[in-house]
Amino acid sequence: MGIVIAFPTKQVLDDELAVKLWELVMAGEIGSPEYRRLDAEINRRKAMVMPRREASGSSSRTWR
Repeated sequence: MGIVIAFPTKQVLDDELAVKLWELVMAGEIGSPEYRRLDAEINRRKAMVMPRREASGSSSRTWR
């Protein structure tokens, strides 16, 4: 029998990150370490999604 490791169920959604970032903006915390961390995470996630969209977008136009 193998070892079972619990799958992490708590994952922060992109919308939650955006809300937290906006809350920091409204609190005047632009430039704080927490703001920079959230901004970097949002940009990292956007960068990961963009190549997939470009790849799928080019393959969907093959019928033209």
